[in-house]
Amino acid sequence: MFPGWGVGEGLIRSTKPRLGWLVALLLFGAVLLVDIVTPPDLDFAAFYLVPVIWLTWCRGTREGLVMALIVGAGWYAHDALSGRVISSELFRLWDAVNRQISYLLAAWAVGALRREVLAQQDLNRRLTAALAEVRELKGLLPVCAWCHNLRDEAGHWHTMEVFLANRTKASTTHGICPSCEARFHKEAGPANT
Repeated sequence: MFPGWGVGEGLIRSTKPRLGWLVALLLFGAVLLVDIVTPPDLDFAAFYLVPVIWLTWCRGTREGLVMALIVGAGWYAHDALSGRVISSELFRLWDAVNRQISYLLAAWAVGALRREVLAQQDLNRRLTAALAEVRELKGLLPVCAWCHNLRDEAGHWHTMEVFLANRTKASTTHGICPSCEARFHKEAGPANT
């Protein structure tokens, strides 16, 4: 598969501006050409959504809205030159306005969906990175009742600092808790306080 042409993240994030516009304009030209060579009784207005959706998905809402304006103007120009018989030119204008609104709404809706997909991909990426940082200790930890060393799976005894460093990315520092400090002062007597 070509980079940037997939359905997943590559299409959303890596489609170059020129490539996105080139494909959108080619799609628009193809739909317009089919619309021109078919009789005026056949309506291809819905197919003009394809380049709008493509460009919006690849490049974003702003560029999709511009494409929607181009497509709407192209549809109206073709309809005006096609020879389609209507009772009043106001009806043609009414059709053009309705189609233009639908193209703009499609660009807006696909743009909103694109933003949500990108936000979800970013959230998934951050979650995966956060999970890679976490190593959880599970089960019971065998601790020596006397020296408080911990026994690993192989039966070797390690200090708490070494045990944690081998299993997590955490490092330890040393301090003294308030109860041990009080006990130290009590045992050391008044000379060391």
